[in-house]
Amino acid sequence: MISRHKDTEDVGSRKNSMKVKPQKTDSYSAEGDASSENIARRLKLDKGLGFLVRLLDTRVNVLYERLTAQNDITPRQFGVLLTLYQQGTLTLTELATHIRVDRSTLGEMINRMAERSLVSKRSNGNDRRSAEVQLAPAGKSVLLKIVTGAARLQAALLAPLAPEDRAHFMRCMKLVAEPAADDADRG
Repeated sequence: MISRHKDTEDVGSRKNSMKVKPQKTDSYSAEGDASSENIARRLKLDKGLGFLVRLLDTRVNVLYERLTAQNDITPRQFGVLLTLYQQGTLTLTELATHIRVDRSTLGEMINRMAERSLVSKRSNGNDRRSAEVQLAPAGKSVLLKIVTGAARLQAALLAPLAPEDRAHFMRCMKLVAEPAADDADRG
């Protein structure tokens, strides 16, 4: 049962149901009296989610490089190495699903990582059209050198928030980043 509290609205009906205070937004729909010129005059770039996500992405990358003391392995490549370390050999499709990357983009990244001997790629014995990827010894070595710094990244990113707000912030980020399929279609 979902309870309603005064001055709140429900955000999703998932395991971790959250309550969020309604906010006045600067978003405009195609309906109503919001003309393109009016929207262009009133829309605030620095209040937009896309703008804030880009700022956060820059902060993530800067902190990641500082905390891992290197710039050879990108955060996305780190995700590949960590996933292969934890899951073992995976097909490209399975790996793409784990790290939430388009399969064709992942294929190019895996080819570059294989050239650097971080991963090895071979044909899948069950399906010749599919490739399997596994962590190479050099990839494991690199992963183990940077994993401690990468693990400190989340704490560093969340440091500006009060400790009691961090879990809520992460739940909200997950709802925005990975909405349920029916939520995403509603737009």
